[in-house]
Amino acid sequence: MLIPQDQQFDIWDPKITIPILALDIVIFTIYKWELCVLITKREEYWEQWYSLPGSIVSKGYTLDENFDEVLKRKTGITGVYKEQLRTFWDNIQRDPRGHVIALAYYALVKAKKLLAQVDFTQVDIVTIAQFRKLKVFYEHWEIVEYALKRLKWKLWYTDIVKELLPEKFRISEMQRIYEIILCKNIDKRNFQKKIFSLKIITDTGEKDHSTNRPAKLYKFENKRIKVIDML
Repeated sequence: MLIPQDQQFDIWDPKITIPILALDIVIFTIYKWELCVLITKREEYWEQWYSLPGSIVSKGYTLDENFDEVLKRKTGITGVYKEQLRTFWDNIQRDPRGHVIALAYYALVKAKKLLAQVDFTQVDIVTIAQFRKLKVFYEHWEIVEYALKRLKWKLWYTDIVKELLPEKFRISEMQRIYEIILCKNIDKRNFQKKIFSLKIITDTGEKDHSTNRPAKLYKFENKRIKVIDML
């Protein structure tokens, strides 16, 4: 259930003496075989600036409820894997309207789901390399870099890659996502040997015929993120 709009109120009162809590979301996806993030566009200082989807936290609701509401309202997307990163509070001048502390999350969304739900009137998809060249608000560049580190760490000891793969996939697709995020080449034979030894995926009995070389399609044994010794 999303937070009613009439319960999101303006709290930029100069008389308020405590910091204001904001929620910023890094949304990762693999789009056209590149690691990408979603950004919102903002016209400021007569120039095009960008920011992560985010909003002030609404009173009386959990952080998960706030996350779901911000994600839906700012991007059109619902039902994604999410993790809380950390708070960003060192820059007390980050917002000219008041003292704001940012609580950052990152989310993973499959490309097919993203394209089916995303509201492109509100957001753009950019690669990590493109994002680093944009004019962004606050410490959003720092938040994205921190989220990227977290994602890389999780690839080493969990099967979180399932949140970026389609339900049925070639094992070569799985390897390619690891290579894209980790920015390194991985030996095909060693990768497959490791994956099969972990017993986290199963053969669907189907084949992908989208190329001249049909390949087996696999799926994960379960939907929950599992701790593994991946790499």
